[in-house]
Amino acid sequence: MNEQDSFFEKTEQQILFYLYDNRDHAVSKTELQKNIDTAPAESTLESILFSLKVKKLIEFDTYGNVAIA
Repeated sequence: MNEQDSFFEKTEQQILFYLYDNRDHAVSKTELQKNIDTAPAESTLESILFSLKVKKLIEFDTYGNVAIA
């Protein structure tokens, strides 16, 4: 596994833990961006969220908020 893959996987795990810890309210992409410190670039966050969505680990509501699937 190269450094990019490791970074990606670590950030996916952080996002899932954050969503789980905050499951009592809707989490916006902006909130995730502010609180997940290893996803500095918007494009990186978007690609990680897309990956998690494809894996059916997260879902988006009609307002674009993120939640554990």
